Amino acid sequence: MFKIRIKESEKALVYKDEKLIKVLDTGVHKLFNPFGRYRVEIIDKKENGISGEKAKLLYKNFIEIVNQEFKIIELNDYERAFVKIDGKFTDFLPLGAVKLYFKELDLQVQKVDIRSNYQLNKEQADYIETMKILPSSVLKVYVREGEEAYLFRNGKYEKTLNSGVYYFFNELNTITVSQIDKRLKELSLNQQELLTKDKVTIRLNAVLHYKIADGLKFITEAEDADEYIYKQLQFAVREHIGNLEIDEVLQKQHRISGEIVQNFKKSLDGIGVELKNIHIKDIILPGEMREIFNKVIEAKKRAEANIIKRREETAATRSLLNTAKLMKDNPTLARLKELEALEKITRTVGTLNIYNGLDGVLNGMFKLK
Repeated sequence: MFKIRIKESEKALVYKDEKLIKVLDTGVHKLFNPFGRYRVEIIDKKENGISGEKAKLLYKNFIEIVNQEFKIIELNDYERAFVKIDGKFTDFLPLGAVKLYFKELDLQVQKVDIRSNYQLNKEQADYIETMKILPSSVLKVYVREGEEAYLFRNGKYEKTLNSGVYYFFNELNTITVSQIDKRLKELSLNQQELLTKDKVTIRLNAVLHYKIADGLKFITEAEDADEYIYKQLQFAVREHIGNLEIDEVLQKQHRISGEIVQNFKKSLDGIGVELKNIHIKDIILPGEMREIFNKVIEAKKRAEANIIKRREETAATRSLLNTAKLMKDNPTLARLKELEALEKITRTVGTLNIYNGLDGVLNGMFKLK
């Protein structure tokens, strides 16, 4: 006979000849064991029961006593379980698990067939969030404001996720999530060497603004959508500039963007992209071309200045002609103009001697020095 003292925080499994015969609770128990046929195994109550391989062996080999002493949770290979004790989550059981809970516990069990119910509900997700380490069997997805996410299960599109936090079982199903930023984006095209229709090489800098209107198209219609947009922009700019001579390029610099948009927009519609605008920032000519164009501009400006000068001379001559006609028909006006001329001359002459009266002055004034 020997005594077994079980603490308040413990239970004990009693084996006879390695066969489970009873479960002892807190207290002092006596066993008659003359031949050492009994074995006692202590279990901590904090574990709430028995799990793992030991639980499976006991359940398989000692089903009768296990049914008497425990509440049994047995899962299929496609099931997981969330377990509550006294209304609080305590366990997240793996696929195909067996756990033996002490009979006196108030259990609530949520079994989940993860083949079809692969997304955790809010209550389950909140419990997972309390864990220090995210289980490898759960995928956490965080979709930020301004983004959309596209959920694929086993390579097939399932649904669109808006901003928020989501949890998915990633066992038995291959869960992948592609996230798309729906905000306005910018793409720069820098130092592109282009050939005009008249074989002049120029360099061009441009910037593209766009938004992703259909995210599902964006990720499914092109292997690398960002690279596709960049190359299509290159092709559109190259094709358009290649159809213009250098003079047209320079004259239409601020209108070229709109013309490119019309052709470029079609190629982006197919991958769900909404084109906002294209801006041509710079058109850079090679050194020798800059010199030529500077000379051309200088010559044009000089020609424009000459035209203006000729117009002014023509206007002055026309004015003199009109004045002469008036003077011819009006002797008084002619005399006034003579006096006006005389006044101007006398301003520059120190001494003026008058002979033969005013007529002598007027007749000989062109001989003055």
